[in-house]
Amino acid sequence: MNQALDDIFAAIARMPGGDEEKSRLRDKARRYHRACGCALSGAFLILAIFASLIGLVLADPFRWSLIPVCLAGSIAAAVAGKAIGIGWGKARLSYLRRSLVRQTAT
Repeated sequence: MNQALDDIFAAIARMPGGDEEKSRLRDKARRYHRACGCALSGAFLILAIFASLIGLVLADPFRWSLIPVCLAGSIAAAVAGKAIGIGWGKARLSYLRRSLVRQTAT
């Protein structure tokens, strides 16, 4: 496992409270740790394809050279969505870690 996840599990073990709350926090930490960005990547891809199709339809003089540009833009949007999704999951994991360490430190 990751050091951050180990720290979170140690902080959860030191927390007072019931097992249900601790289990919920462990599940949340695992979900944040496994964040792959697939949902956000898919959403970005759908939006990029939709925008590309609108752009192709509204292009006054249709040019075949627009198709590779639209494809590249769609792929770039999917990769950007994936990266943002992974980063968002890691940021949420970091925030959870900090908040749990603060709670157990006092």
